[in-house]
Amino acid sequence: MPKPHYLEGEEVQQVIRMASYRARMPRMLGIIGVLIIIPGLILLGAASLARTETTQLFASAVVIVALFFLFVSAQEWLNYNQWQFIATNKRFILITPHPQRRGFADVIYLKGGKIQVLDTNFSKSPLWGLFQMFQGTRDVMLSMSGYEFLETGAQVKGGLRFPDVRPEDIRRLEELIFG
Repeated sequence: MPKPHYLEGEEVQQVIRMASYRARMPRMLGIIGVLIIIPGLILLGAASLARTETTQLFASAVVIVALFFLFVSAQEWLNYNQWQFIATNKRFILITPHPQRRGFADVIYLKGGKIQVLDTNFSKSPLWGLFQMFQGTRDVMLSMSGYEFLETGAQVKGGLRFPDVRPEDIRRLEELIFG
């Protein structure tokens, strides 16, 4: 996890993260993984001692499923923590997952006032879109180059999608960028 470097006299005005339900999902997957792996390991040990191949195969499958849940949980938790938007009195700092290197994050420093467009959309994922419908959160598209006009409407040009932002954070962000 990269840590942003602050300039002398720079004060943080707002920190935006993804909505809290994005943190709950990895926790639930981790709990499920732990609840499955413990009995799976006990069953695997007992089956190995009793030398019953069918039970060993079943117990191995249970352990593999539990490890999968734990892996996905860790991956989603890291992803949740990598998304940050920090507004300071001097600039904007974006921390985002690196697009080509899974598990790594980039820190992007923007001088204040350079963001031209802030557009809100529903997530492209049906699962997260459902959460957004009930929670009122949206994906925020930030762009320094504006809109591109198409026959079917306008689309953010060259934007960065920041997922699952709460409505109150969007309003505050609009004030900081455009106010």
